[in-house]
Amino acid sequence: MKVVGNYRILKQIAEGGFGRTYLAEQMLLGTKVCIKHAINVSRDDELLLLEEAKAIWDLRHFAIPTLRDIIKLDDDSLALVMSYIPGPTLQQLIEKHKSLEPEHVAWITERCINALKYLHYHGVVHGDIKPANIIVQDENHSCVLVDYGLSVIRPSKSSSSKGYTPLFASPEQMAGTPLLPESDFYGLGVTMINTLGGDVERRKVPAHTPDAMCQFIKRLINPDVLNRPNWRKENIQESFQTVREKSFGRRTSGMKPLPKL
Repeated sequence: MKVVGNYRILKQIAEGGFGRTYLAEQMLLGTKVCIKHAINVSRDDELLLLEEAKAIWDLRHFAIPTLRDIIKLDDDSLALVMSYIPGPTLQQLIEKHKSLEPEHVAWITERCINALKYLHYHGVVHGDIKPANIIVQDENHSCVLVDYGLSVIRPSKSSSSKGYTPLFASPEQMAGTPLLPESDFYGLGVTMINTLGGDVERRKVPAHTPDAMCQFIKRLINPDVLNRPNWRKENIQESFQTVREKSFGRRTSGMKPLPKL
C-alpha cells in the first residue's frame, strides 16, 4: 500500500474536480484520517486548496473536520490530511429515500446552524452549503460540514466568488459579488427544501412542511441578502428552536433514528 508522509493509504473513497480522496491511517497511532490529494490541477486550483487549508486550520468544532497536516509530495502536488468523518452524506440519504420527514430535517438543520455560528464568528463563510457537503451521523444525531474549497475568510468588498453550485447558490454568489454569512443561510434553506422533497429549481417548499418551518425557510432564501436572518439582529439558533417547538411541540427529536442508507 502507498505511504504518504506518516500515513498509509487504505482505499480511495471519492474522486472529484480537484483529485482523489482517500481513507488512510497514521502509521504510528493507527488512527483513521482522510487525505484529499490534488492531482492534475492548475496553479489556481492549488491556491484554492491552500485557501481551504487556511480556512479551517485553527477551527475546532464537532461539526467541522480537523485539519491534521498539509503535505507537498515529490511530484509537487498537494495533499490535505484531515480527520476522517464516518457516515453518509445528506445527498446519499436523499438519493436513497427521495426525502426525509420534517423532524429529521429539523435536527439536521439545527446542527448546521450551530456549525455556521462557529464558522461565521471566526470570519469564515463556507460558500458551498448543500446536501453533498453535510455528513450525517445518525447514532448521535450529529452533522459535519465538509469541503471548504469555496470558503472565504473575512470577506471584504474586494472579495469575489471562487465558484458555486448553481442549484444551491445564492443570487449574490451567482452574480460574483462578495459573500456574506447570509449567503450560507441561503444554501441551507435550499438544502432544507431538497431534503424535504421539494422543488429545488423553483425554490418551492413541499406542502407537508409545518408552517413555522416553511416560513423559516422562506426567510433563509429571501433573494435580498440584507433581509435574510443574520447574527447581528437575532440569535438564529434560538429562533429555530422556537420553530421546532411550534412545528412538533418539542425542541428535541428524541434521537429518532433516520431511515437506513
